[in-house]
Amino acid sequence: MTELLTTKQLQDLLKIDRVTVYRMLNSGRLRGVKIGNQWRFPQSEIDRLLGESPPDTLTEDVPSEVLTDFPSECVSKVQDIFAGILGIGAVTVTLQGELLTEVTFCNPFCRMMISSPTGKKACQESWRKMTQKTGKQPPFMTCHAGLNYLRAPIVFDEKPTAWLIAGQFVVQSAERSQEERIRLIAEKHGLSANEVAAAASKIPVLKQSQLSQVQEWTPKVAATVQSILCERSGFMDRLQQISELSAIHPRIKQNPSLSE
Repeated sequence: MTELLTTKQLQDLLKIDRVTVYRMLNSGRLRGVKIGNQWRFPQSEIDRLLGESPPDTLTEDVPSEVLTDFPSECVSKVQDIFAGILGIGAVTVTLQGELLTEVTFCNPFCRMMISSPTGKKACQESWRKMTQKTGKQPPFMTCHAGLNYLRAPIVFDEKPTAWLIAGQFVVQSAERSQEERIRLIAEKHGLSANEVAAAASKIPVLKQSQLSQVQEWTPKVAATVQSILCERSGFMDRLQQISELSAIHPRIKQNPSLSE
């Protein structure tokens, strides 16, 4: 098993402060994995920083791109307003499809799916596939359960960092031909067919005018999240400057000639 170091251990080893660790994460110079609210760093990554191994020695199970202290609570509130107004669901995921926020404004059918371990895994796999699609794609994508979604990239430092995925709706009412699909979905995920059918009847059905609103506002909300990330980065930069000034101040007091 790969040895994982805590933030404090990394600070002690590299002789840096916590703010510098976050700045290195944010710039991509340092890679780590977040477990709950705590960062952990593979020994192989520390070796790379110290020049003892090449960059590619990072284990495959550690994400190649990480988001430093992603403001999930703040982004969830933005999602909640956006999704509540349009009556759809919304979630923010990494480039690998991993959840950065909980699903906002989740409809009864999707709540049932997520309540099942296999259903939740199927939903996450659908989101992952949506994030991995390249080239020209149709505006709306379809998940494993047949619901429609729209994605919008969240760009930070001129690079795609995450995806905002809006959806959990259908374009037209479910037909009788979908009854068999509902039965199979319920059976696959260990759910009551009757309860799944009842929940499916509450899936939002959007009109063309509503679809246009989803297409218009999803990128705008993604841009709002980008602004939040940029403001947070600026705040971290200011903390770093304060930290550096704090380190210089004692040296000036000890050696007044430095201020001349």
